[in-house]
Amino acid sequence: MKKITIDPITRLEGHGKIEIFLDDKGNCERATLQIPELRGFEKFSEGRAAEEMPRITTMICGVCPTAHHMASTKALDDLFKVEPTSAAKKIRELMYSAFTAEDHILHFVFLGGPDF
Repeated sequence: MKKITIDPITRLEGHGKIEIFLDDKGNCERATLQIPELRGFEKFSEGRAAEEMPRITTMICGVCPTAHHMASTKALDDLFKVEPTSAAKKIRELMYSAFTAEDHILHFVFLGGPDF
């Protein structure tokens, strides 16, 4: 089995390493992503009100705060067993679609684009 290691991963927020394991035919058998950083957000979130998490989690990553906000908001929906209204779902979808466009522009212009 052949192993390909990419370390460090560039054009990524933070640090990381990828290991790709190929079978005898050169096909990917498995791959692992390792991110050794401990940011500690879980620890300083302990003891805080759950309702604070959408605001706090936006500070986890400078590249994708909207994704963290949406994930924690959905977690609150599950925690409190509520179903957002149709209008709320549409606003969330619009917000996430705008984030997707912004994220792609950010990636192509600043993160991936400089490689080409």
